[in-house]
Formats: sequence, C-alpha cells, structure tokens
Amino acid sequence: MRPKRHRSKAPLPAALVAVALFVLGAPEAQAISFVKPDCADSATNTGCAHPNTVSLSGFRASAPDKPPVAGVSSLLCSGSLLDKTGERIVILSAGHCVSAYLAGLQDGSLVDVGVSFDALIARELPPPFSPASWSPTQYVLGGQPVLPLEYGSESANARSLHFDYAVIVYEIPPGGLVTQGGEPVDLSAIEPVNLPDEGFLDDLVSATDPALVTAVGYGAGQDHRAPGEGGRKGAPNDTSVFGVRFMAGETGLTHFVGPNRSLVFGAQNPARGINGSCGGGSGGPIFYDGFLGEIQVGVTSSGDAICLGSAIAARIDGTEAQEFLNCVLGASETAGIAECGCIEVDKQGACAL
Repeated sequence: MRPKRHRSKAPLPAALVAVALFVLGAPEAQAISFVKPDCADSATNTGCAHPNTVSLSGFRASAPDKPPVAGVSSLLCSGSLLDKTGERIVILSAGHCVSAYLAGLQDGSLVDVGVSFDALIARELPPPFSPASWSPTQYVLGGQPVLPLEYGSESANARSLHFDYAVIVYEIPPGGLVTQGGEPVDLSAIEPVNLPDEGFLDDLVSATDPALVTAVGYGAGQDHRAPGEGGRKGAPNDTSVFGVRFMAGETGLTHFVGPNRSLVFGAQNPARGINGSCGGGSGGPIFYDGFLGEIQVGVTSSGDAICLGSAIAARIDGTEAQEFLNCVLGASETAGIAECGCIEVDKQGACAL
C-alpha cells in the first residue's frame, strides 16, 4: 500500500497541533529530551499513536563460536514504514544510519540489519553485552540499505550533512514476515506514513510563526523532567527506558539550513513548552499535523549536545528527496530500488561511484 500525498499547506492553530514529546538526534548524542511513550502500554503495543514508526538495528557476530547473529550493535536508529506490498516493505530512515549500516556490512563488522515494529525492545542479552544491546529475536532480518546518490558530508558539522534520508528494503517471504524469534509480523492494521508534496514546507517554516511538529522514535536514554523540574541538561540518566518508542511535540521549524536547504532547523525551549529531539532516534519521522492528518515532512538528522536548543531534520519535501522517494515507490523489485541510489559506500560514508 503506497503512502498518500497531501497538498494542503494551511497550518492549524497552535492549540490544535499534535502535542507530544520525543527522542533522538545527532549520531553522537545519547539522550532523549522531555518525552512520553508513544503507546498506552508499550510492552503489548496497545494504544499506540504511531505504529508505523520502527526500530532499526545493525547486528554483529558476538564471537567465532557463537551463532552468526548474537547482539545488537551500537547502530540503533529509528525509521518509518514508507511502503508495503505483497512482496516487500520499505523503511525510511536517516542517511547517516543507512550509510553506517552499509559500511558495516561491507567491512564485516555487521552481519545483518533488522527492523522491529514493537514499541518496546526488550533486552535479553546477559553480560558482557552492553545495556544498549538487544537480542535479534524481535527483529525481522535481511534488510537491504539503499542510500541516495546525493548523500554526503562537507565537514564534521551536522549542518553540512547533505540530504540525510535513505531507505531499507525487506522482501516478504511466501509465509509472511517473521521475526528472528519466530513471531509473525502482522502489518494489516499499520498504514505507511503520508508523504508531503514537493515544497510542502516552504510556506510553513518561519522564524516568527514556526510550524509545530512531532518527532517519534526510539532513544538511547532519557530524562523525563525538564531542567526546572530537577532534570539534568540533556544527560541520559535513566537507562531503564532504553528501547522504548517515544514521541515529543511542538518543536518549532524556524529556518532551512545545509546544502540546497535540504535540512530544516527545529527550535526547542522546554521552559516555554517547546520540546524536541535529541540523541538515539536518528531517522525517526517528523510529523506535521494538518487538516488531513499527520504528514511526515522529515527525518531526524541531528541535535545539539545538551538536547535543549535545537533539532535538525532532513526534509523530504525537497526536489532531490521527492525524486528519490518517487523512484523508490515506483520500483517493482528490490533491485529496482537499489538503482534509485547506491548500496556501496566509500571511506567517507558517501556513495561509492
């Protein structure tokens, strides 16, 4: 089932825009700022507002005498269900996540890339695995990452990251999708995200009247309380909530940044009730709530070090993003999707041409 596209650009009054709180950001960051779970009961996946937001992970071999897939690597990201057919599902995520997965598969540090639709990823691995490592039992394995040709970085500055979006494709076997633990994955009630038309954000991003958006994803740590309520400034101080799908709302999109305006800057100010993303959920969807429902307008790309001032998203309504996504959605086979970008990267993590 293909995602719908929406043309309505009329913003809702601020009081009617979806309010939540969320998770993620820069590849280096490791905290979630002022968020709440996406589901009423994360363990049973009930009462979820965003079941089409997924957990992604690269898997590594633990040791030569162990099973080939043993533990989740540190490359934990988020994503969203872009497309589903009888033959495949396509997940949209951040370019820097997909670039890292491709690099890991190439050099052998990763043996697979998995996706999970569960709202709570349980840690089942004993020491010496880290607290942020999971068993692959909740994940569907066999993902093929595909990076857009334009992706790249001009410097170490996150704002110089080019076109930070990409996809991962999973083929559906004859018996249907099944996790590594043998559990069937039923996607019949999960709809792909709705996509924007080209230029959707052009009239919504404003320093004086910013569009308010909701970010969703899985974080690497979290701090429920704002600084004035006793919380620490962006420091992950509660590891018990690792692997939970969170959401954060009312990040204000104020201006475009980066090459070709491919990134959009989100201002956060918890003191004014404007919250947003931080480390651990890179690739998670950024939703704008309009008259026709939630529309994914970007993916989380980066955030500031203390998770209080900014969150940068890669916009998916730009010309290059629209061409890439249209190519992906129009391809009938995985091989066709791979031709929309690349499946090999160079030492800098960009497409190896």
